Amino acid sequence: MTPLSALRSVLLLLLSAADVAVRSSAGVSLPSSQLLSGISRRLEFVSVSESHYDHTHHTHHHHEDAPDPHLAPTNASREVFLGATATLDCTVYDLTNQSVSWMRRQVGDSLTLLTWDTHIYVHDDRYGLVQEEGDGWKRWRLAISDVATSDGGQYRCQVATTPPLVLDAALTVLEPRVRVVEEGGRDVEEKHYNSGSRIELQCVIDRIPFPPRKVTWRRGDTILAFNTSRGGISVKGDAESGFLASRLYVTNAAPSDSGRYECWYHTYAADSVTVHVIAGENSAGLQHDKPPGSSSSSAHTSPVWSWWVLVTLPCLTCLTYATPPPPPP
Repeated sequence: MTPLSALRSVLLLLLSAADVAVRSSAGVSLPSSQLLSGISRRLEFVSVSESHYDHTHHTHHHHEDAPDPHLAPTNASREVFLGATATLDCTVYDLTNQSVSWMRRQVGDSLTLLTWDTHIYVHDDRYGLVQEEGDGWKRWRLAISDVATSDGGQYRCQVATTPPLVLDAALTVLEPRVRVVEEGGRDVEEKHYNSGSRIELQCVIDRIPFPPRKVTWRRGDTILAFNTSRGGISVKGDAESGFLASRLYVTNAAPSDSGRYECWYHTYAADSVTVHVIAGENSAGLQHDKPPGSSSSSAHTSPVWSWWVLVTLPCLTCLTYATPPPPPP
């Protein structure tokens, strides 16, 4: 018998004794056998009700353990174009009151705290934190706008459980590639023209997002925006393959047009070519191209860029989008 049962039995005995005393004081006498029978019935009732109470009490307080927090099974690593916005997601299921943090792994395997719950600790306005939640899950999304090359690296989401839940994510920043090419699609460092001919330069740009940033041609520190009958610029792009192609035209070339010309994608990347205009006989075409690592080469007549439509002169900087063939290898 448990202590509680014993206590209740004693109380019942006392109540029975008090009942007998009351009856005796009132002049009512009971046989001893009837008194013992009443006490026995009370003890039997206590024993049965106690057993039933124990079972009910045990069933009432039995609960299944709540599920532990766990991370969504996903690959959090991302590739993003230079200048775009990078997002890293950390989704946690069955979270109760545990905090969630984003950190960045530095050289030497040290960790720098970026965010903790709703607080941002990095002193960089490009960083933001977006919180979302649904049925049984919460998501902490780290956002980095205008991504720079230096933002690439290893990041970590950590949930303050015991032991901590950890999600590692790699951020890869894709830098644009700009190449000045000849008609055959090969890189070129120098181009030679006769006086009076037409200068025609072209560059291809890949690994870029769409809509793209601006493409410009420069000669020295001067941005070329031809608004006379001497020149024009065309830009075409293919969003599916993620590349742009641009051409620069200068008619009636003169020795003063010689120099270094650069094709720029925004301020991120550029390539250049040196143009030599030689005084002499009038020529309608290209005289010499010099690809990297060679002394000279003859002009190529393969119509690789036959899809281009010649810009009507005079022309301001022209910007159009079409579906060109894939860029040369």
